[in-house]
Amino acid sequence: MDIVTVQSENEAFQRNLIEHIDANDYLVFDTPDDAYEFYNGYAFLHGFGIRTRVTHKNKTTNEAYRRKFVCNKEGFKDLKRDGFAGEAKKRHRDLRTGCEAFLRISKGKDGKWSVDAFNNAHNHELTVSPAKVMKHRSHGKFHRSLACKSLMLELGQSGLRASQIKKVKNTMKNPSENDVTSKQCSDILGEQRKKYKGKEFYGLIKHFQDKLLEDPDLYFVVDLFNDGSPRNIFLADRRSRDSYMKFADVVVFDVTYMTNKFMMPFAPFVGVNHHRQSMLFAGALLENEKQETFEWLFQNFLKCMFDKHLFAIITDQDKAIGNAIKRVFPKTQHRFYS
Repeated sequence: MDIVTVQSENEAFQRNLIEHIDANDYLVFDTPDDAYEFYNGYAFLHGFGIRTRVTHKNKTTNEAYRRKFVCNKEGFKDLKRDGFAGEAKKRHRDLRTGCEAFLRISKGKDGKWSVDAFNNAHNHELTVSPAKVMKHRSHGKFHRSLACKSLMLELGQSGLRASQIKKVKNTMKNPSENDVTSKQCSDILGEQRKKYKGKEFYGLIKHFQDKLLEDPDLYFVVDLFNDGSPRNIFLADRRSRDSYMKFADVVVFDVTYMTNKFMMPFAPFVGVNHHRQSMLFAGALLENEKQETFEWLFQNFLKCMFDKHLFAIITDQDKAIGNAIKRVFPKTQHRFYS
């Protein structure tokens, strides 16, 4: 029986190994997550979804030593837990069939995880259509595969936004991956950006604090994570605030700038004065491009500008930005640029 080491960083290599499962070859993985991704890829190509059924742990060290992945139709729904006796409750259709297909892995003395049991006998029809296979919950995690993440990060470093990365990724036809969403792209980019922040980000805040001594009307706000680390930062100086009060008829908002060393989207609010010269009203560094982030930004922008609402704002056709504008600037005319 051959020993095949699974290298998660090479997805093409993983796909070639799928045939080894059917041949009952001995598979070795570095981590349980690698085994999950491998079996999930196998499940995708064969038309079913999976889930983690059980994890066995050492009673003394609480360290996991065995894990079992099963078909998502394994077992049956527990009707006893479906509401109290005598209580009328709307029941969802039970999709489980008691399927016994599974893949089990165990941890060896060398720290590697190997397949020690495998059953490919399903008691239900397998999905043929790729579009229907993608509806299985386990296949919604394909966006976290290393190849997909690497592509997202590379596109992000080139200056593309999450919504633009989504469009690029989804145009690439790959039968083993389903479409990604803007939120998934934002999550992946956000994980990477945390590595670029640190002492430099705190140094930037210290710089703003020093500037505040020179300009008492300087306005800046820092949004923090639960652990106290910086997440978003907003800034507007006296000149910018004065300009907004005079020329706030139309504001252009854009987050396509990614040239700062933090690898974070820079979001400027730009207007035009009576000489048709561009003017910067405010700017921000953002952790991600989600609706809640833009709502935080717009709310602080409004507070900074003495609650003077925008007459019109021009943005690209990003859904998260549009939804945030509706929440914070409900009476503002929203237009798109091409």
